[in-house]
Amino acid sequence: MPFGRLSHHLNLCCLVVGLVLILPLEGRAVVLYDTDNALTNTTAPSGILADSGWAYQGLYGSYMGTMIGSQYFITAQHIGVSGSPTFTSVADSTVYSIDAAANGNIGYWDIAGTDLRIYKINESFSTYAPLYTGSSEVGMEVVVFGRGGPRGAEVTLEGDLKGWLHTGSDGVVRWGENDVSGITAGPFGGDLLRMSFDPMGGQNEATLSVGDSGGAVFVNDGGVWKLAGINYGVDGFFDTNNVVDDNEFSAALFDRGGFYQGSDSSGWSAVPLPPDSPANFYASRISESALEIQSIVSVPEPAGLVLLMLSALVPLRRRRS
Repeated sequence: MPFGRLSHHLNLCCLVVGLVLILPLEGRAVVLYDTDNALTNTTAPSGILADSGWAYQGLYGSYMGTMIGSQYFITAQHIGVSGSPTFTSVADSTVYSIDAAANGNIGYWDIAGTDLRIYKINESFSTYAPLYTGSSEVGMEVVVFGRGGPRGAEVTLEGDLKGWLHTGSDGVVRWGENDVSGITAGPFGGDLLRMSFDPMGGQNEATLSVGDSGGAVFVNDGGVWKLAGINYGVDGFFDTNNVVDDNEFSAALFDRGGFYQGSDSSGWSAVPLPPDSPANFYASRISESALEIQSIVSVPEPAGLVLLMLSALVPLRRRRS
């Protein structure tokens, strides 16, 4: 398959934050359009997708994070702080301990206006992801990583297949493909990358289900795969009516036409016909926060700061003598 044909799509779920049309349901796992085989795409991508991010992925509690510096990884704020202070490499199962005293004993850095959170480890990673710092994400092919269960029961409307229900997480790391269809404002003020679950995407067309929050979105920038987003949310919930009846459901829908989207508590909006209205998934945009991320990752340790101060004082002393 030629590289230019990589326009595949994913949907993810995260925590509900009160949006009417974009309800980020708790992070869900990669669901493939073409198969319900739970073993598909559970090893590192190969061929033209080699080096597309698998080597930088790690397990953080029940979720995921991505290595972005020799001692730093990034994930989603909304997954909370794990009770297990470790980060485990997906590629080689190496376990790293998290520095609880980082950032003045806070234990992490939050990027204001986003859902991004950075942690520091006590050891060092042997490799880490380059960041995408450009502004041309729309239209770019992506590879997305997540952790959870395969697709569930079929969702139909008037006899037509529309998608699949989300299932429970099985903790397995999977990947799929997508492309960026747009940029949208997030609930915190920062930008989100938007991707659509299009059934015409190809054999790796996918959506995400329980467990994908904190997973990574990579884009190919001039032949180099770079981190462009961290999994945030997906369109939902859905229902067949706008009545408060506790029948709302979360699903990976490649066609929302004819359903209602929202929730019993926040209200419903009809998704108009004609059909072919795919649900979207959203990832916190790395590029707009790249400078702040890089400033955190490159912060020198206290000993290094002392050396910098001393080196700055040396010329002054010489001039005074």
